[in-house]
Amino acid sequence: MTGVGLTAGMMPNIPAFGKMISVEESLTPVDVALKKKMADVALNAAKSKGATYADVRIGRYLNQVVATRETRVENISNSESYGLGVRVIANGSWGFAATNNMDDSSIAKAAEAAVAIAKGNARLMEEPVRLAAQKGFGEVSWRTPIEINAFEVPIATKLISS
Repeated sequence: MTGVGLTAGMMPNIPAFGKMISVEESLTPVDVALKKKMADVALNAAKSKGATYADVRIGRYLNQVVATRETRVENISNSESYGLGVRVIANGSWGFAATNNMDDSSIAKAAEAAVAIAKGNARLMEEPVRLAAQKGFGEVSWRTPIEINAFEVPIATKLISS
């Protein structure tokens, strides 16, 4: 099976991870209010199932593949991998689950799965996880510090050899 996955990753019109998107979609950021709403769905679901701690990370990863053969461009594909991960502590143990389906129901199910995993893990623990006292950071956003957005660079410029 490794050969199949490797081959799919080398074929630019069949993304190995993510979904195909247009350049315009790649330049459109995800609305902050929407991300907050998704995080709230996950946090509330985790708490309702018994999590004593929960954090949510939303990741969006963009890729562009320019496939060439000799001096010709064979294909250009843009893809996006977008998802949400929920990390929890329940019954003194860690649990984690993630989803790439960004609707409320799927997000809640991922949070509930993280709690179920934590509770299952707790049966194997000799002593519960205890976090060090730390003041919360609240809402935090991190973005890769880039000077030039690669999706804004014209394909012709990318093809110039150095």
